[in-house]
Amino acid sequence: MHGRIARICTSFIDVPGKIAVAIYFAGCSLRCKDCQNQELWDKESGEKKSIHDVIKQINEHPLAESVVFLGGEPTDQVEFLKELCKKIKNKEKVLYTGREFEALPQELLESLNMIICGPYRSELHVGGWPASSNQRVLTKKGNTWNHQNT
Repeated sequence: MHGRIARICTSFIDVPGKIAVAIYFAGCSLRCKDCQNQELWDKESGEKKSIHDVIKQINEHPLAESVVFLGGEPTDQVEFLKELCKKIKNKEKVLYTGREFEALPQELLESLNMIICGPYRSELHVGGWPASSNQRVLTKKGNTWNHQNT
């Protein structure tokens, strides 16, 4: 199985207080107004990569405690994302999505530890984390998702 990935890099800001491997998915069908990553809207902005290739790049970041999926819109490639999550071991998995939590597939939710969800809305920009006040941060404890106050 292959996905379209724009870049993979180390992140110090996407998971507060943790070092993460950031995986930027190419392509976005949501196209939020004033998106900070408009260059990733086109699926062709990324390279075709296998799950094996992505796991190899994750493993090249030995200090990372987390893997964060951003974009573009990672859930536009939901089958690839679900399979990738299944293969990632011993790291927290965090998803940034413009979709609402309730619209995400259960199989994906089972693989994640944290979700930042909701479309970016520039008129609700807060200059902090998350980027706009309508976005929700949910963390999983056991099998229960809880809203995190930011």
